[in-house]
Amino acid sequence: MKRSISITVILLLSLFANSDLFSQNRFSVGVVGSWFNNSSQNNRISEINNPSGYGIILGYSFNKNLTLAFTGEYLSGNMENISGNEKDLRTHLSLYLTPFVFNKIRPYFSMGIVLTNRKFEYSITNPTETKTKLNGRVGVGIDYALFNNIGLNADLGFYNDGYNFVGMTSSIGLRYNFNL
Repeated sequence: MKRSISITVILLLSLFANSDLFSQNRFSVGVVGSWFNNSSQNNRISEINNPSGYGIILGYSFNKNLTLAFTGEYLSGNMENISGNEKDLRTHLSLYLTPFVFNKIRPYFSMGIVLTNRKFEYSITNPTETKTKLNGRVGVGIDYALFNNIGLNADLGFYNDGYNFVGMTSSIGLRYNFNL
């Protein structure tokens, strides 16, 4: 099911592609898949064993070098150290700074905040617990123009809880830039 949805999204994005990815397109929308890595047992992004998630990203470019983006991600899985499941809804608000464009490649630096709503469902007596976390996030990445208005994105992000490094993410995404 997920595979057919992904193929449909890719086909729709390629159908509507009609101008250069790195021209002044103000709005963008995309899909992203992420893999999360905890820094230690004490400082963690998630309690899930091998956490991965998927989501959407909405962006607005102020100019060719500065973009504001909102990302919503969902991840779910079995907890690593306790019997039960964790379900996370993670939202990011980040600024992306692009220092230059070379051919079809556009590197960037990002910085923002991440708000995570974590729901724990324990198997032992079936109680649930909800926690909310706020993290800072810095990252680096590359956008690569695949087609007109369609770009492939690879990103590496580092999370901090204000005091400690809590983990990192690697993600890959596909983005459509509207030519309005």
